[in-house]
Amino acid sequence: MREAWLYCPDLHPGRITLPESEGDHALRSLRLRPGDAVTLFDGTGGVARATLLDEPPAGAANRSGRSKQPRHRQSATVSVQQFQTIPPPLHTLALIVAGCKGARLEWLIEKGTELGVSRFILTHFERSIVRIGPHHVPKLERTALEACKQCQRAWRPRIEVRTSLADALTSVAGDTLLIAHLDREAPLLARYLSAHESAAAHLAVVIGPEGGLSPEEVEHIRRKGGHTVYLGEHILRVETAALAVAACWACSRLG
Repeated sequence: MREAWLYCPDLHPGRITLPESEGDHALRSLRLRPGDAVTLFDGTGGVARATLLDEPPAGAANRSGRSKQPRHRQSATVSVQQFQTIPPPLHTLALIVAGCKGARLEWLIEKGTELGVSRFILTHFERSIVRIGPHHVPKLERTALEACKQCQRAWRPRIEVRTSLADALTSVAGDTLLIAHLDREAPLLARYLSAHESAAAHLAVVIGPEGGLSPEEVEHIRRKGGHTVYLGEHILRVETAALAVAACWACSRLG
């Protein structure tokens, strides 16, 4: 069985008490015991091998999953033996994407994180129905962290809310800018990435709402240097289009 990954924002050599939620996850959900090895990460490139030190307190769940006392969160302490810093990715992908309803947006964040998306920039379009605000970000960040633990990713993605498309485009100035659009005359995304490998090292892709981008929005993006690419003949939901872009980009990084 592969070694468990746990999130530790204050990562350093020596003895560390894990955040309460991570200690509870290690002892109760994963059923780890003193002496078990874990990998810690801080989400900004820091990764460490560590060993669990302390015994679960009275009332901890045993290996059969039964608890002797009412549920309470458990703390855990580890000893860090090896610490390293993973450099940031050489290739990045920012998705400028319309909001979608609760579970679908969380799924988008989870799977996009697994595929290596660097930034999720949630913004409002003319035809948007769902509005995403800053108060949605903490829950989405937790979703991204859980995905990082599952896929063993050292750098967690940034999740941002921008008030307008213009603001979102300003935030990716300098990146190669693409528009996912139902334009059959545009090149397929995979072909574009193959033909522009070096130019697309830092890529930003605009994915509008299910009602589509307005002609004015498309023109605005093009004035900012955006190029239209084609994802396929069918109209895709927001989260499907986002994952299609992320999967295509992830494959292109493998050559």
